[in-house]
Amino acid sequence: MTPPPHTPGSEVWLRAADPRLRVGLLTHQAALHTTGETAAQAFRRHFGPNLRALLAPEHGYFGRAAAGQPTHTAPHPLWGIPIHSLYGDARRPTPRMLEGLDLLVVDLQDIGVRCYTYLATLALTLEACAEAGLPCVVCDRPIPCHGQEDGPVAEPAHFSFVAPCALPLVHGRTHTEVAAWLRLPHIPAPAAPGPGVEFIPPSPAIRDWAAARLYPATVFAEALPHYDVDRAGPWAWRTLTAPWIHGPTLAARLDREGLPGVRFHDFTQAPDRGGIRLHLTDFAAFLPWETALAILRALRAEYGDERLFAHPQARPDWMTKLLGTADWPAWL
Repeated sequence: MTPPPHTPGSEVWLRAADPRLRVGLLTHQAALHTTGETAAQAFRRHFGPNLRALLAPEHGYFGRAAAGQPTHTAPHPLWGIPIHSLYGDARRPTPRMLEGLDLLVVDLQDIGVRCYTYLATLALTLEACAEAGLPCVVCDRPIPCHGQEDGPVAEPAHFSFVAPCALPLVHGRTHTEVAAWLRLPHIPAPAAPGPGVEFIPPSPAIRDWAAARLYPATVFAEALPHYDVDRAGPWAWRTLTAPWIHGPTLAARLDREGLPGVRFHDFTQAPDRGGIRLHLTDFAAFLPWETALAILRALRAEYGDERLFAHPQARPDWMTKLLGTADWPAWL
């Protein structure tokens, strides 16, 4: 499972871009062009010193910062231009970051899930550019969940950086589609048919296309840190383990649900730690939120409330933030 063949929107836009423009670029190392260059390298080659600044989302420009880890503005190690952090003291571009620019370009590899924070960064960037009267070019890349809507819609009372607008948990929109839905001023730069680019992890735990697809089905574990989804290992978002899980029993129970596009397998890795592994059988038919609910209900039925949100490590407040609604306890 890999991205469909395409030429990224920023690469298409760059072909006709005036090199005299003074440009800022919100991007990261996951934004590759068909040449093998990153978008930033291609922009530096095209604009030279007129590439005035880089901006970076959560995980940083180099994509190495852990989830939730603040990053800080620093100069580019070769070019000397600032790499402004949008996941530190500032969550949106400040007037000083935008000063002296003719336009800002956004080129980020997203996945189409609301709680993945690049959505919030895009929305705040569009707002900041609109307030500054600065044109903003929004570039597209294929996303794993494109065209699918699944899960609860965030409610205004629970908007946050992981629920920035009234979209479903899986919203399935590319960045130009999100910008159009937000009705904020922008210049769309859609992707085009082409040879395709390699999928580079847009964050440390989204290691491949399948992991991105499974992420919204197991991200609830952020609110249940006594369960492990192998975030730092090779099975990130594909597994769920805990000392009290009996893998064969839980996997069989979930398989009997007949959930579309997914099968469940035992993932017992040690005598004192059992678990399950999710295996995608139909990428398009898979329903992440229905799968997440089935897993949570099965855990409750097998191990009781004391192993879910009655557990002392549970973070029900974070579950509300992730889902953008306080109604989720009734769904279990």
